[in-house]
Amino acid sequence: MSVDLGTALAIPIAIAAAASFGGAASLQHSAARRARDVGLGPPLLLELLKQEGFVFSIGLGVLGFALQALALRLGPLILVQPLLITGTFFYILFISARMRMRPDLTLIIGVAMALVGLSAFLLIAQPSNGRDTFDTSAALPLGLGLIAVVGGSLLLATWLRGDARVIPISVAAAVCYGVMAGLVRSLVTSFNGDVGALFSDWQLYAAMIVGPTGFMLNQQAFQKGLLGVFTVTIITVGDPAVSIGIGIAWLGENIRGGALCNLGEVVSLLVVAAGVMLVATRSQHLTAELHARDERKRELKRSPRA
Repeated sequence: MSVDLGTALAIPIAIAAAASFGGAASLQHSAARRARDVGLGPPLLLELLKQEGFVFSIGLGVLGFALQALALRLGPLILVQPLLITGTFFYILFISARMRMRPDLTLIIGVAMALVGLSAFLLIAQPSNGRDTFDTSAALPLGLGLIAVVGGSLLLATWLRGDARVIPISVAAAVCYGVMAGLVRSLVTSFNGDVGALFSDWQLYAAMIVGPTGFMLNQQAFQKGLLGVFTVTIITVGDPAVSIGIGIAWLGENIRGGALCNLGEVVSLLVVAAGVMLVATRSQHLTAELHARDERKRELKRSPRA
């Protein structure tokens, strides 16, 4: 696969964005766990703003978003977005440092499997650039699909109990972030310096709704889940998966076909799925251990002193 200068620059910029997102996520998870559960919307945001480190996490998130937008301007959507999964590595490192514990090897292996799978997919699929903008006719089906998936995920979350609620909420956040990436890709690649024309694009107003919605869902998932790495993994894998679909369906980006290529693409995506499942299983075990540890601490506090 021939790589131009823009694509070569997009790779390290996307990884830098992932590092920013990983740092922001570690701070946001800690803040969300300390905040009172007040549901979605402005009350949750106001509660989070009171927590230490949350404002700084917003700054890191903005930096990550700016780097992501730059990377999307330089490289194709289905190249840039999968690289953001490295943010999970950074998250594990940051959260381990904050908790003063060694990074869990099993979690790192699971994330590595997902990253290797996505890298193999990129090498086999050889993604190519498409057109710069969405066709106007894409607005309605894209909006209806987003509402259906997010609404269905939130409905499922109301039926589940405990940490299981994290899964559909994280999926809804990942879908919002993936759609947001497609909208940003469309805006930054078509922008020619005419600010007036920018405000006439429906993608801008869609991004102003989808982006904050994804962010609030992300915070809700952090609040519901004791171990944030599962949420981060779902979002960082789901985000590029949605982006790949959007790039192919609406932005004219394409991947290489053929029997062998298709087989390789399927196998590489199965490796991604196996990595996510490993992270999910290990996260469940670690969550149970943390719950047990917290319960022992509460029992010790309740026990009368000898």
